[in-house]
Amino acid sequence: MTRSTIMTVAAFSLFGCGGGGDSDTPSPAPAPAAAPAGQQTAAPSAGAAAVDWIAVDERSRTVTIDLVAGSTDSNNRWNFNGYANGEATVVVPEGYTVTVNFENRDPVNYHSVGVLERAASYPAIFDDAVPVFEGAITANATSMTEATAPAGGTETISFTASTAGDYALVCPIPAHAVTGMWIGFEVSASGDSGLRT
Repeated sequence: MTRSTIMTVAAFSLFGCGGGGDSDTPSPAPAPAAAPAGQQTAAPSAGAAAVDWIAVDERSRTVTIDLVAGSTDSNNRWNFNGYANGEATVVVPEGYTVTVNFENRDPVNYHSVGVLERAASYPAIFDDAVPVFEGAITANATSMTEATAPAGGTETISFTASTAGDYALVCPIPAHAVTGMWIGFEVSASGDSGLRT
């Protein structure tokens, strides 16, 4: 049998199989399956867009952020998910546990990330990068040779976004933040979530 003959037979088989009823009314579409427990994802809030790298679970009060350093050529690869110089803000609800799955795709440079105080400008060299929330910084965050390794290095951090306010996701390796490797990080008292650009 040729391919077109098989397709024709298949089409007639599908159309020829009635439901046995006399009605010309189509059957209703099946209801969408409920998400598994713990997988209910909140819709983004007004002014914030849904992105596939930020997942908010209202039931468990958690946020998971897949944050990638050097994901594009933007800002000489010194960016987070393609954003730099504060041109985007990650928004999470106050009181939620935040897990950041951090990956460094920059082929050459070490990178890090910490939730730091938001500033008008950042120093070229951090004396001590102190995160706003306990646990909200990757290991060896100020080291040019011991932070998250280039070309696929990964690290996961977890913390509670306990206090509402405007902060920043910053790479405190020397010269990185001052040249734009930071984006906003807002903890929302009203429960907003998503990405603002």
